[in-house]
Amino acid sequence: MPWVREDMCTGCGLCIKACPVEGAIVMKAGKAYINNALCTRCGDCFSACPVNAIRSNSENPSLRAGGGGYGIGRGTGSGQGRGQGKGMGGGRRGGGQGGR
Repeated sequence: MPWVREDMCTGCGLCIKACPVEGAIVMKAGKAYINNALCTRCGDCFSACPVNAIRSNSENPSLRAGGGGYGIGRGTGSGQGRGQGKGMGGGRRGGGQGGR
């Protein structure tokens, strides 16, 4: 999914003219905005942008691990653990009926 680096976008509109899908790229607050629900990922906007403000998904900092994304990336949290807490398992040390 392409995205627009807003700090680089000049609002020239060349990407809109190059896009074969009407409404896939629109202007919002003077900057290009790509509607990924309509975008076909043809790549015409990449070559049309004179300042290279349209970037590929691999360059999107919000989708990188640790980049502020939500639910995407490697994750660095402790998670749910590995079943070492109270009530997990039931082996001989688990306080269950084992060992009789």
